[in-house]
Amino acid sequence: MTNTARIVFLLPLLLVACGGTFPLFGAVQAPHGISANQQKNDIANCKSQAVDQASNNGEEAEAFLFGSSARKKEETLERNVFSECMMNKGYTVIPVQTAKAGSPQQTKSS
Repeated sequence: MTNTARIVFLLPLLLVACGGTFPLFGAVQAPHGISANQQKNDIANCKSQAVDQASNNGEEAEAFLFGSSARKKEETLERNVFSECMMNKGYTVIPVQTAKAGSPQQTKSS
């Protein structure tokens, strides 16, 4: 494979991988009795589910191919999956739009 062919093949993969991250939540309030470590694990698990769901629905590829409107659709899907997952575990999820400016991924314990 020539160097040009490698670049053409690998560039889309690199761009998708470096597509940028966005906050899934503004804040999370843990239910009573949840340790900080458990909260951290729950957040990681729900983030993983959100990303997997977007991947399975083809949202990531669509966002890469079709631009910002598709990217917004992907973000919305991931935020909804994350929020549902966390609420099923008893957490209160505060959306990004209502959180305090300057701390888009803060977590709070009750």
